[in-house]
Amino acid sequence: MIERRHIRMDGLRLSYLERGTAVKDQPSLVLLHGLMGCAETFGPLLDALHPDLHVIALDLPGAGQSERREDIDASLRITSEHVRRFLAAVQLHKPMVLGHSHGGAVALSLAARHRDAVHALILLAPAHPYFKEGDPLIRFYLSRPGQVFAHIMPWFPEWVQMIALRRMAGPQSSDTPQRLKPYRDNLRTPGTVLHLLRLLRTWHQDMSGLRRAMRRKLLAPALILWGDCDRAVPIHSAPKLLTHLRHSEFIILPGIGHRPAEETPQLVAELVHIWLDKTLPVPSMRYSANSSDSQALITPPITPSFEPGD
Repeated sequence: MIERRHIRMDGLRLSYLERGTAVKDQPSLVLLHGLMGCAETFGPLLDALHPDLHVIALDLPGAGQSERREDIDASLRITSEHVRRFLAAVQLHKPMVLGHSHGGAVALSLAARHRDAVHALILLAPAHPYFKEGDPLIRFYLSRPGQVFAHIMPWFPEWVQMIALRRMAGPQSSDTPQRLKPYRDNLRTPGTVLHLLRLLRTWHQDMSGLRRAMRRKLLAPALILWGDCDRAVPIHSAPKLLTHLRHSEFIILPGIGHRPAEETPQLVAELVHIWLDKTLPVPSMRYSANSSDSQALITPPITPSFEPGD
């Protein structure tokens, strides 16, 4: 059963979804959402993950049901520090962090700056310091016309927003208004857009800082899942990122775009559990792949790729 919980840390209220409870010597999985998302955008993946796995989907500061305040520092370093303190506050055992897009950058920052805080990383199309394709869009949103656009975008008609959501998906994916709703509600909450604009103002400084922090290879084992139709963070930027991860497994998802946890949640959940079974074996959660006809259809196209490291 998924429950909504809240926690206050030094005056900052954070909200999260939780299924199950933390158990000593067993892993907990913490999900960090993307730039315009929130914990509820992980709904399909939460439903697909093994019911015995303790999972938390966190609303990062300025998103979902977490607090929005003008004095909240939206920088990557401070956001990852909030996550580190959250992990300590909820007393997780062997926390694994799954980050999507900007949440992936937060996870990388956490693993690079607080190496004992993360037991393992799972990255879904993560934002990172070694891609530049997002720079024109960032410049636009930091311009006066872009800021005006950002404030009116949440109030566009649903069909227009559906087009934008579809652009972030691959040709094998489909979307419904139900998938759009968490994004739409999040962006319409007062304070969200202002927080996102503050985040974008420090983007390049944040990525430079993360690049410096990752000069030492990250030691936490990492699984990286990336759609080959990703328009937001193109897959060709992956090799440079992987050279900074000492122990990594990289899997390409054919026909998938920038939102793998929503586009193909069953497959992402399966790959996560198979990887956990190899990397962090937990006897009580031994995973057996589904042997249904649909499973046979989707498994062969998945392409394990290079594993740079030493």
